[in-house]
Amino acid sequence: MPQVLIEDLNPKNLDKPFKERANIDELVDVTYEMAKKVLPFLASRKIPLTPDNYRIFYDYFLLLKPDLSKRVDELLGANCRFSPEVSEAIFREYYQKEESEAANLEKVSERITRASETLNANLGATLDNTSHFRKILADTVSQINLTKVDDSSLKNMVDNLLEETVTALTNQSDLASHLEKTRQLVASLTNELKDQARLANIDELTQLYNRRFFGNRLSHILLTGGRDQILSVLMFDIDRFKVINDTWGHNIGDKVLMLCARIIKRNAGENFMAVRYGGEEFLILCPGVDVKAALALAESVRSQIETTQVTIRGALIPVTLSGGVTQYKMGETQEDFISRADKALYQAKAGGRNQVREI
Repeated sequence: MPQVLIEDLNPKNLDKPFKERANIDELVDVTYEMAKKVLPFLASRKIPLTPDNYRIFYDYFLLLKPDLSKRVDELLGANCRFSPEVSEAIFREYYQKEESEAANLEKVSERITRASETLNANLGATLDNTSHFRKILADTVSQINLTKVDDSSLKNMVDNLLEETVTALTNQSDLASHLEKTRQLVASLTNELKDQARLANIDELTQLYNRRFFGNRLSHILLTGGRDQILSVLMFDIDRFKVINDTWGHNIGDKVLMLCARIIKRNAGENFMAVRYGGEEFLILCPGVDVKAALALAESVRSQIETTQVTIRGALIPVTLSGGVTQYKMGETQEDFISRADKALYQAKAGGRNQVREI
């Protein structure tokens, strides 16, 4: 029976998330599909087509922010006019952190741009120096050809040529070294930007994919793979997690989340997508897997967590989770698919917890 000292867990020693397979084509597909939903909706409700309103209803239709969706439903139900003031208030409440992350990405991009401009300027200087040296060389050779044999004047011209040669070679050497350093800086900043973009899709605590990325990924799968494909989802919720937080504190609660995430990630492997869906809820998205195989995988996750001895400050405490499993039905919406998994999870909770149900 595996044993875990819960205090030792931290995000740095969690398994790294699986290789990201989403690309720009997926983003285009999802964006286009959402535009076909959002734009007619805004027009029918006479909601101003502003960037803020488009972003709000983009997330609203993808169900990426449950609190935001609830708030929008309340406003729509009250026939609220989405004025600039209303949109601004929603942005402050639901997008402040995201805007901060975007600003950070923008700063990194600016640094890359400045380094690239320096690199281009130095390359230009290299060409300019080379051109200048060639002109000096050609002029000197021309003068030598036109000059009568005169040791004194010939010596002066040769000395001048040598001096220019040494200067040019020295400048070329220094410049090459500087260019290499600049190239290294550009490469480093480019990698940093890629890391920042990847982290925008990752839950910082558990190192699993976040709800936003999951929504975009699932939309892409349904758009490109057809709505008659085999696809299953596993939904988990840690049992009595509030009791753990209230008894041991939120710091220990975070450690329990990391432990469960590590086991879920290990079972998801490279082929499936492990997600922190929100709070103490997790998902595994399994393309090409039917409900029978998904149920077996969910039961394996549940069993591994149940049999892991979790020690907190010398005390052994039980950590279990409940699960809900369902298979995609031909032609249904993304919302109905996830909602059915949530209902299966609710049945597992109502049935006594620490079990997996399937719908």
